[in-house]
Amino acid sequence: MNIGAAADASSLTPDTIRFYEKKGILPRPPRLASGYRHYTNEHVATLRLAKGLRELELPLAEVAPILSVAHDGTCGEIRESMTKTFTKTLKDLDVRIEELEQARDHLGGLLKGLRKMRRTDISVPGVEACECVRLVAEG
Repeated sequence: MNIGAAADASSLTPDTIRFYEKKGILPRPPRLASGYRHYTNEHVATLRLAKGLRELELPLAEVAPILSVAHDGTCGEIRESMTKTFTKTLKDLDVRIEELEQARDHLGGLLKGLRKMRRTDISVPGVEACECVRLVAEG
């Protein structure tokens, strides 16, 4: 099938498919005598997997090794690669969630402080004398 059919079958755009090929994430398909790429069902399955992994917010750097194993390996090897990557990604997400929760709490505290400021405080000119700036800068 041509790139348009592969794009339709994988729900990706032709540009995304070309990008994946350029980055080495998708093995380059053979070319027909006409020079057009010829995608197989195996390519489409790999593209669908790539799409699913990206929908899980996995960065391309973590998608590429899984796809490499998927294209050349056994189901057991694919499972092992996914398990390793997903375990790491879950740990990274837990850390990121904690960081976001801390940022949320901090922003909430700053907002509370800003709302408590007296009206006279907000009429002071300049960054240096502004209590709002001090509140945020001193955290």
